[in-house]
Amino acid sequence: MRRRRAASGAPAWMTTFADLMAVLVVFFVMLYAFSTIDAEKYEQLANSLRQTLNPETSEEAADPSVIDLEGHSRVPSTVEPVERPTSPPTEETGEEERREVVDEIRRALEEPIQKGLIKVAAGKSGVLIRFEEQAMFRTGDVRIDPDFRRALITLAGILQGTPGDVRVAGHTDDRPIQSSRFRSNWALSAERAVSVVHAFEEGGVQPERLVAEGHAHTRPVRSNDSSEDRARNRRVDVYIFERQE
Repeated sequence: MRRRRAASGAPAWMTTFADLMAVLVVFFVMLYAFSTIDAEKYEQLANSLRQTLNPETSEEAADPSVIDLEGHSRVPSTVEPVERPTSPPTEETGEEERREVVDEIRRALEEPIQKGLIKVAAGKSGVLIRFEEQAMFRTGDVRIDPDFRRALITLAGILQGTPGDVRVAGHTDDRPIQSSRFRSNWALSAERAVSVVHAFEEGGVQPERLVAEGHAHTRPVRSNDSSEDRARNRRVDVYIFERQE
């Protein structure tokens, strides 16, 4: 009998192996494509965050909506340059202006300041005016003493010519309030700050410059260990901040 010749060509397992390799190649190509898209999205997000968190460099930063093929930002030709704000006054000039404000307040409110009912001081960021509770309010009340209201109106006249925001903060001691009118010291301190804000507004201070805050007992200046310390903690602080344009 004549012997049959073996079939020519690659073994059967080679066909299966080649199919598997082709599938793997396609799979890795897809992974690479997805990673490239994510990188572009990440670059776009990073540029957007940089522009939002650092707006003063917007004239040099890239438009986050424009990305080139290599993932780098491009500034479109239609972007207009951003005008930078003028440089703020020097520190020496600011300190001199704050001292002038303090001197003017001390002259206008000389009597209550000498009695220790009002304290005035200049700091690095503005001017602080502190009112003792005994001068302004009865215990547990938010109505300003009529005689002291005149001092607030006088101060309001000075604030009209003083630039900056005016933040009024009410403070109490750490003893819980015993009143059906106020839910807590938070409500009492906030209402007192609002009463002072209303007096300033009546005195001509622009409402958009005024802010009222109530801090209750959370920011004491003394330890609350004695009646004298608690009395010092019951106060209203008025801060005059130089507005940053």
